Amino acid sequence: MQRRSLQSQAAAYRRTQMLMGCGLVLLLVGVYVFGYRPASHRQMALIEETQTKRKEFEAARVRTRDLGAVEAEVAKLQSRLDRFNKRLPSQRDMGHEYSQFIRDITELNGQGAMKKVNVVPGVLKRSDAFAELPISMNFEGDFMSVFTFLQQTEVMPRLTRIKKLSMKNRDSKLGTVEVQVSMNLYFADN
Repeated sequence: MQRRSLQSQAAAYRRTQMLMGCGLVLLLVGVYVFGYRPASHRQMALIEETQTKRKEFEAARVRTRDLGAVEAEVAKLQSRLDRFNKRLPSQRDMGHEYSQFIRDITELNGQGAMKKVNVVPGVLKRSDAFAELPISMNFEGDFMSVFTFLQQTEVMPRLTRIKKLSMKNRDSKLGTVEVQVSMNLYFADN
């Protein structure tokens, strides 16, 4: 009887060990499925996000490294603009400024011997910091008057830039030339 009871106890202990082993395996599988695996996925996502943020940070650092040079260049150009006593009117004043430009051209024309003056505005082009209004002008006159006229357009108070200049001899005895000028008027972006 004792033998049977020892055998039954040993069998019961084996069953208990098996149940405990299966329970331990189920517990480990549960920890892996519900704990370790989601945590490792979250950790991988955080690592990827950290790498992405580092790349963005490095790109921003590169852009800001150039910012000092850009600011210095803007300051230098602003001082050059101030040195020439040029002004950059706002786009709101564009109609008034264009009218003033035509008046200035007419006044300069009145001072010289210009003939057949034709001024044609182009289409306003906008950029990030400013806008430019291309203007085409055609006129005739003696060379010295044309030279004086072009010098005076360069010293006008508003910021202008001659982009293209073409002169053709009209009458070599009188020194008359035909001139085509492409220039830009600049306006601050509002």
